[in-house]
Amino acid sequence: MLTYRQEIVINKPIDQVIRTFVDRDKIALWQPGLLSSELVESHPYPKYKLLFQFGRRKMEMTETILRNELPHHFDGTYKMKGVFNTVRNSFEKEDSSSTRWVSEVEFRFTGLMKIIAFFMKEDFRKQSEIIMSNFKRYVEK
Repeated sequence: MLTYRQEIVINKPIDQVIRTFVDRDKIALWQPGLLSSELVESHPYPKYKLLFQFGRRKMEMTETILRNELPHHFDGTYKMKGVFNTVRNSFEKEDSSSTRWVSEVEFRFTGLMKIIAFFMKEDFRKQSEIIMSNFKRYVEK
């Protein structure tokens, strides 16, 4: 298992940050490699099929929204072969023009991914950092 916490301050008001965060039509503009996001189930929890491409490699992932209490909390799970990832996001108003995004991440691995993940722990952390930084740049532009 791999767990970590990351945070970033976005220089925009919380209402603008949240409006952008939930705009599924624009996620690919800040989510590296995302080709599509398709709702596949809505009850009891919204479930999306996410398709990514990194170089020549395509990956399919299932996102399940476990808690959507925005503007303050948004939690979900992300599954693909050998990887189960839980992300707990919280958003806090810093002041009238900035927002703190805190992301608590937990990865669980099975099969061959246990071995691969052992050598790539920092890559998972770095990918989360890239996503958060991309989002910050996108919202602030």
